[in-house]
Formats: sequence, C-alpha cells, structure tokens
Amino acid sequence: MNKKRILLVLIFLIIIFLNRNVLIFRPLLSVVSTQTTYGLVVNEKDALRRGFITGAFNYYYKFSVNGEDYSNPSYDEKYKVGDTVLVEYNKTFPFMNRIKNPPLVRAQCH
Repeated sequence: MNKKRILLVLIFLIIIFLNRNVLIFRPLLSVVSTQTTYGLVVNEKDALRRGFITGAFNYYYKFSVNGEDYSNPSYDEKYKVGDTVLVEYNKTFPFMNRIKNPPLVRAQCH
C-alpha cells in the first residue's frame, strides 16, 4: 500500500473509534440481549458538532449496574439535568447502552 492509502485507512479507523458509541455499540443493542434500569441526566455536557461556535450541546446520563457507574451522552437536546431516563444496556457489557424512552414533553407554565 502506498502512504496515502495507509493514511486514509488510519484516519477512517480513528473516526470509527471516536464515534464507536453511535456507529457500533448503540445499533448492536438491537440484536443482543439487553436489560433496563433507570438513569439520571447529569450536569455534564457533550458539545455537538460545531458546538464550540454555536454553543450547542446535550447532557450526559449516568446509571449504575452491579456497583459500577456508566455514562454516555444523551444525544438529544430535549433532556434536562435531573430527568430520569430508562436506560437499555447489554448485561454482559453495560458500557454498551442507550436511552430507551423518548424525552418527556414538558408542560409550559404561564
């Protein structure tokens, strides 16, 4: 292989590694056995693409399984700090997880 091809393959692998949660783990949950538990949206932010310019972000959620804590970005701007979420996770590898329930619609107070 020439140097350009090796560089492109390396860049491609790095992109996959950095986005493994969205590209690999979350879709894989549809075909492996899962369990659910409740988690909590916490005040830890994940900047969205171009977030350093626009200020766009979403919050992380955290949950515990067998005394171990896990967290991931919610990937939805509708979640707010303090929201309780239903988390679906692989019982063998709990780091593979996603929010199962949709965001709650909040009533507007007047």
